[in-house]
Amino acid sequence: MIMSTSEVSTDRIEREIFITAPVERVYRLVSEPGWFIGDGDPSARTIVREGDVYVVEYPPYGRFPVLPVRADAPHYVSFRGGDEPGTPLNEGNSTLVEFFLSEHRDGTMLRVVESGFDALYASAERRAAALDDNSRGWEMQLAIAKRDAERL
Repeated sequence: MIMSTSEVSTDRIEREIFITAPVERVYRLVSEPGWFIGDGDPSARTIVREGDVYVVEYPPYGRFPVLPVRADAPHYVSFRGGDEPGTPLNEGNSTLVEFFLSEHRDGTMLRVVESGFDALYASAERRAAALDDNSRGWEMQLAIAKRDAERL
């Protein structure tokens, strides 16, 4: 079951899901740069490393840069993501995507926090649209993570 936070924010999205799989298996999945781009069919996306950045190409939506930020296996990994390949990713032009994993008796609680929308979108309308799109996207991606981690 995907849970969302009850507090509304214009800068961040938080979602979590319980996965009936060991934390190490879930971490292997979510620590892959760009795993969260697409509709759950990895054969439809291409990931190319360009220096420190991974560029995920997902037709017909385009190319998306993903920069690994920090990892503390198997409990935390973070990335910066943006819309402009070739542009250095920083706080002003990308969001920070963090994955927190905690072990439980029967599996793993996976929490995602995506933040940085206030700095990325000056327009309240554009920010609201991005928050809405990404909120729905995270619900889909967490369901895919659950499916894939439990299937392995």
